[in-house]
Amino acid sequence: MLQLTKSLQAWNSAEFKSTFIRQLSQLSLDELPLQQALLLGSYATKDNLKIIVNSMTEQQDSLLITAGIFYSSIIAGCNCSDDPTPVDPNSEYCEMLFTINKLTAETDIKII
Repeated sequence: MLQLTKSLQAWNSAEFKSTFIRQLSQLSLDELPLQQALLLGSYATKDNLKIIVNSMTEQQDSLLITAGIFYSSIIAGCNCSDDPTPVDPNSEYCEMLFTINKLTAETDIKII
């Protein structure tokens, strides 16, 4: 399971948002479910990735962070040599809820 240990350690500090954003930016496409949140394209990319923290809440056992994520997608063609389809990026946006366990830093991600 995904662990955001550095973000948990930075909670209640001025560095929390930048630490959280940096950790999310370093995640792979397998760890950050951008593919599942697609609206326009067929393949998610981390091109033009921008993350904003929308809200932060502390509960007894966990931290709840809602983030808005801007990223790009493409519509993949057949990759034939005579395929006239240009590979133009699409702008995508989604919101995700990150639930960080305060004891283990294990993080659950849900697309909102």
